[in-house]
Amino acid sequence: MGISVAAAAPAPDAPLHQQMDWLGTQTLAFGSEPGELRFDSDALAEEIGLTVKLICFEARQISQPFAHRAHCLLAGRMAISAATYVPLVASTSDHSDSTLEIPYFGSTRFRIEGKDWFDRAGQQAIYLPGQSFSVETGHFNGLLFNLNPQRLATTISEVSRHRVPLELAERWVQRPVAINLADPRVRHLQRHLESGLQNLALLHGIGSGHPDAPLALGVETLAYRSSARMIVIALG
Repeated sequence: MGISVAAAAPAPDAPLHQQMDWLGTQTLAFGSEPGELRFDSDALAEEIGLTVKLICFEARQISQPFAHRAHCLLAGRMAISAATYVPLVASTSDHSDSTLEIPYFGSTRFRIEGKDWFDRAGQQAIYLPGQSFSVETGHFNGLLFNLNPQRLATTISEVSRHRVPLELAERWVQRPVAINLADPRVRHLQRHLESGLQNLALLHGIGSGHPDAPLALGVETLAYRSSARMIVIALG
């Protein structure tokens, strides 16, 4: 699928109408509607906190307006978000799920135990285990979903045809992994995943449809297998 992300971003402290103009140029990874707009970072943080244990979630600069546009899907036990937003900072405490973020515009800096990890549009996605981290972004457009690390480790072993033993896969999912988005194999997996998400969004509509319906469970499995293959490519 083609994702339009080329428009230059305004300054972080530009007026809200300029931020909204930029957000409107961004095509989300799935869904044909504009997406839900949010301007209250505290209220949005409460919702995100149902999946990730947030300590902080706010605009990066005091003088900066907050604006966030997103689609969300539930597939089995997986929450999937396609979102575009203004620069922000956030931090989390330890949580049980891990996450994968694929950027389409901009970049994110994650700090984990004193070390920086980055994703960058067109260059690098990032897998993060469920340990606490801090986040700083610029203007951003990306795809984010949560993963059960034990199921992911099992899937890594399966997709590698057990060339990666389960014990090794279990160690892999407990560390951050940078994923090369320029690798043709990764691009193929990304496009296949985006297609599955788009099909689910279009069939059921954003926010509707039962998460345990066959198509939703199929998309959940696709997300695990795509993520596992990306990690195997990165570390294998």
